[in-house]
Amino acid sequence: MFTAVYYPHTAIRDENFLKHGLLYWDEIEFVSPFDGYDVLPRYPDSMMRELARFTKPRVPTEDEKKKAHAEIIDLLTGDLPSWLQVDRSSDADDYNLYYMFKDKLLPETWAELKRRNLVKAKRGHGDFDDYVSHTYLGLTMMAILARCCAGTLKHTITDQNDSYYALLKHLQFLSGESEGSSAPLDERSQQTFKRWLNTLGVTKSSAEGDARQTLVSVTLDVIDAKKLTIGDLLKLRNDKTKFAAELRQNYAQAVEKQVAQLSDPALSATDSKAVVDDFRRAMQQDLDRLYDELKWTAVKTVLSKEVAVAIAAPLAGSAALIASGAGSILGGALGAAALGKLAVEYRTSRKSVFAKHPMAFLYSGKGVRLY
Repeated sequence: MFTAVYYPHTAIRDENFLKHGLLYWDEIEFVSPFDGYDVLPRYPDSMMRELARFTKPRVPTEDEKKKAHAEIIDLLTGDLPSWLQVDRSSDADDYNLYYMFKDKLLPETWAELKRRNLVKAKRGHGDFDDYVSHTYLGLTMMAILARCCAGTLKHTITDQNDSYYALLKHLQFLSGESEGSSAPLDERSQQTFKRWLNTLGVTKSSAEGDARQTLVSVTLDVIDAKKLTIGDLLKLRNDKTKFAAELRQNYAQAVEKQVAQLSDPALSATDSKAVVDDFRRAMQQDLDRLYDELKWTAVKTVLSKEVAVAIAAPLAGSAALIASGAGSILGGALGAAALGKLAVEYRTSRKSVFAKHPMAFLYSGKGVRLY
């Protein structure tokens, strides 16, 4: 199954991000603090709740929490800047605070963070006890937790690319890796932030997420699916047949083949544009071939012997069997049988054509059937 673990929040609030997720992933998991946590009230309307049916809660296991604990504590080894600490006596910098459910991490993780003045307890979600930290630290810990939940077989995705991009740029500046670091910190501090950059581990996944968003948008442009509604997407996802799943997987695999190339950090802006343009041409050619093959399948159907039998049958019945009174009945039966056989063969041929083309998934969702 093509599954992604979403972070850093417990719900996806961005509608466009959900649309892309609905097209691309078999399933999206979000990190839930505990079994039974109801995320649906976060969505503003019934359609968003319908979309949320394709996202599943993922409660971290004890082993995953232990792994996250080890990575977080390793991150905090060494000297950290005072601005990361949370002032226990004041909420003057509340806009810099990041709220987290206590159940997402182990009690010993929170205890160590509190000992270092990096988090404090705060009630933020009704009757639930939360912890708050500096936003940069909170985003980092949630990225680590998501990666631990995803393991090696699932992807991690986020709709908070701007926040993580700002964090990465700030860490690069502090570590001396940014061109703008004209007055870098001392070497020991630089090593601390370089370790943070490595521990964060979102540079690659963030770039891959951006690449997927770009490539999916290209396919939507090619199919002219700008008016593809959420309802249309839901129809695609509500088709539970094995064939429908195969079409979606073919589409996702075609996109995924280009993700690694487009997310290569060594790629220049010019090269990135060339990759996107090549992908656009490939998907347009795939769609054109799909149209041509569907058209030829339809032409073969019209010229088939079954159509001839279906047309001739009523005539034969009226000419040869009119005296018996059974001509029209028998002729109609012959025609119906011929057309029934034809319909089965046409559907089979059409499926065979669809299975060869990544763009068939989007074509099937447009609601306009050319052939």
